[in-house]
Amino acid sequence: SDFLTADRVGARWGVRKSRRNGAECRGGRGCIGETLRVGGFIARRLLVAIPVVIAATLIVFLLVSATGDPLKDLRNRPGVSQQTLHHLEEQYHLNDPVLERYGRWLGDFVQGDWGTSFATERPVTDLVGDAAWNSFLLIGTTVVLSVMFALLLGVVSAVRQRSVFDYAATSFSYFGFSMPDFFFALMLQLVLVVWLREWFDVQLFYVQGKYTVGEQGNFVNLAQHMVLPVATLMLTTVAAWSRYQRDSMLDELSADYVRTARAKGVPRAQIVRRHALRNSLVPFVTVVAIDTGVLLGGVVVVERIFAWPGLGLLFFQALERSDYPVLLAWTVLATVFVVLCNLAADIVYGALDPRIRVPSTRRERRLAARAAAAAKSEVPKPEMSA
Repeated sequence: SDFLTADRVGARWGVRKSRRNGAECRGGRGCIGETLRVGGFIARRLLVAIPVVIAATLIVFLLVSATGDPLKDLRNRPGVSQQTLHHLEEQYHLNDPVLERYGRWLGDFVQGDWGTSFATERPVTDLVGDAAWNSFLLIGTTVVLSVMFALLLGVVSAVRQRSVFDYAATSFSYFGFSMPDFFFALMLQLVLVVWLREWFDVQLFYVQGKYTVGEQGNFVNLAQHMVLPVATLMLTTVAAWSRYQRDSMLDELSADYVRTARAKGVPRAQIVRRHALRNSLVPFVTVVAIDTGVLLGGVVVVERIFAWPGLGLLFFQALERSDYPVLLAWTVLATVFVVLCNLAADIVYGALDPRIRVPSTRRERRLAARAAAAAKSEVPKPEMSA
C-alpha cells in the first residue's frame, strides 16, 4: 500500500528537505535524519529475518533427522566395529532428542562454530565458504549479463512495438519460458561440446568442473567452463525480465507526462532515456531482486549437471549423506541471501523514485495508513453489465 499511495504521501515523506534553509538534503541534519531512517529500516528488516532463518533451519533439521542416518555409509562398510559406531554416535550426540540436538547446534552456530561435516570431517565453514564463492561467481555473472540483455530487449521492444524485433523478442521469451533448464543444459552440452568435437575437432567449452587439470588460475579456462552454466541460467531470467521491462516501459510511454513532453517538443530519445526508462525500472528492480534470490535454488540443478563446485553440488552431496551440519549451514546461507536481495530492492526503490520512503515516526505511519485507506475507498468499483 505504501507504493500505491506514494504519489499522495510523497509531499509529506518524499524528498526530505532541511528545515533550516528549505533546501534539498545535501548534508547536515536533514541528511543525518534520512540516514538514520534508512538505517532503522534496514535493522527492522534484518530483525524480522531472524525468525525466518530459525524456522527454515528447524524444518530442515527435523526432515533430515527423520529420514536419514549420517553414519549409514560407515554401518555398511566392512571392518567398522560397533564400538567405533557407538563412539561416533556419542561424539555427534546422535542419540539425544531431536530438539535438544537442534538447540545445541543453534547455540554453537550463533557463536561461530558451524560444526564438522559427518562425511568429510572437514569444518563446515571451509566447505560452505569455498562453495559459496563459486556459486556467487556463477550467480553474479548471470545477473549482470541478464540485466543488460533484458533491459536492451525490453526497452527496444517497447519503443519499437509490433516490429520485427518485437516479435522476435517475444518468440525468444516464449522459448525461454517453455524450455526446462536441465534439458537446455543437456542440449548445450550435446551441440556446443560433443558435436563440435566430433565434427570439427574443436574444444571451445567444457562441461565438468571449474578448471581443467593443470589450468588452475587461468581466466580463459575459467570462462570456457562458465559459458554453458551461465547461458543455461540466463535463458529463463532474460526471457522473464525482458517481458517485465517491456510491459513496464509501455505503461510509461503511454502515461500523461510523456504525452505532455512530446507536445512540448522534447526529443523522443530524451523522453525514453531520462524519463520513461527511469520510472519503468522500479518494477524491474523488484523482479530482479526476487529472482536473484530464487537463482540460488535454480543453480542447484545446473551445478549438478555441470559438476560446478558450488553450493548446489554441495547440497546434493550433503543430502545423499544426511550430512545435516552442511545442510543447515546451506539453509541459513540461502535464507540470508534471499532476505538481503529483497532488502537491496527496497533500498534501490528510494534511489530510483525519491517519493518512495519508509515512514519512521508514528505520525508518518498514521499519515501513510490514512492515505492508503483513502486511496482504496476512492477506487471505482466495476459496474455490472446488464
